[in-house]
Amino acid sequence: MGMESYKLGQAGEDAAERYLKQHGYEILERNYHSQQGEIDLVAREGEFLVFVEVKSYSFRSLGSPAGAVRKGKRESIIHAAQTYLYKQRIRNTYCRFDVLTIYRRLDGSRAIDLYRNAFTC
Repeated sequence: MGMESYKLGQAGEDAAERYLKQHGYEILERNYHSQQGEIDLVAREGEFLVFVEVKSYSFRSLGSPAGAVRKGKRESIIHAAQTYLYKQRIRNTYCRFDVLTIYRRLDGSRAIDLYRNAFTC
């Protein structure tokens, strides 16, 4: 990944964190890594523990940000979530996987969409 993509990703995660906080999420962890995957944000919303994948795109990118969360990526997120639950000794908790997309428009503004329960395991 090039430096421009890395910076775009970091800025996207910052924006995602602010957005989620404004919408009642409590951010518990950022960039959680397991051996086979990563979770951008781990949060709590009400009774749910939420694993959030953040996808940021600029106006030059092709395709839908939500469409980039394909089977392999979902599997790695699920694995990381299972590892997180195990290591944190979390049981009997409602969990879900959300995808938050950020699309930077030509005028510099951002369109943010949150897909709650975007996929299941």
